[in-house]
Amino acid sequence: MRRLAHRALEFIRTHKHCWLVLYFPVYIVVFFIIEANTPTSGYWVTDMAIDAYIPFVPQFALFYVLWYPLFALVGIPTLIRDGPAFKRWMYYNMTVLSATLLLDVLIPNGQHLRPQNVPVTDLWTWILSLIWAADTPTNVFPSMHVLGCVGDILCCFDSRIFKPWHRAVITVLCVLCMASTVLVKQHAFIDTVGALIFIIPAFLMFYSGRFLKSRGHERLAE
Repeated sequence: MRRLAHRALEFIRTHKHCWLVLYFPVYIVVFFIIEANTPTSGYWVTDMAIDAYIPFVPQFALFYVLWYPLFALVGIPTLIRDGPAFKRWMYYNMTVLSATLLLDVLIPNGQHLRPQNVPVTDLWTWILSLIWAADTPTNVFPSMHVLGCVGDILCCFDSRIFKPWHRAVITVLCVLCMASTVLVKQHAFIDTVGALIFIIPAFLMFYSGRFLKSRGHERLAE
């Protein structure tokens, strides 16, 4: 036990950027406080006409919950092996997620797209029943799932610890996860598009220089 504690302290000493992880429990607490105080009516409804043409595909519930392991799949190895890339990823997440919480306070929002009385008949509908029980259809703009997935993609292309096949797998899973937000009716179409627009300032702050720099080096090498 003492040896394990010593290793943990040594890891923290040599990986001081790991303290940034403390943002996530703070974020979760603030998120649920905002959720608990969101008005039950009179908020901005994000539904649009295009949402009626998007099918309900409960099988995509599996991809929806991939959001959580994807965070770990990208964050943990980057935390351990690439401190600078981990800090950029965290600064991106801290920026977009905090801005989203602020927006939800200033402009409470929600959607009315969830199907009613969906019977739990298989794994997919069971997963959905858990999601819907834990997460209300409020404060959906912009989609935090999309914000997080874009951050994961940026991080895996930013850090050299990820091999090409890693990047391909993570990108495909993230795209499926983003698509699932509208296919399981957790988000309206504008929530996902809004998120893609929402990330532009964060990308410019934390990643544009990295990708432009790497592209410039490739050109010089040709």
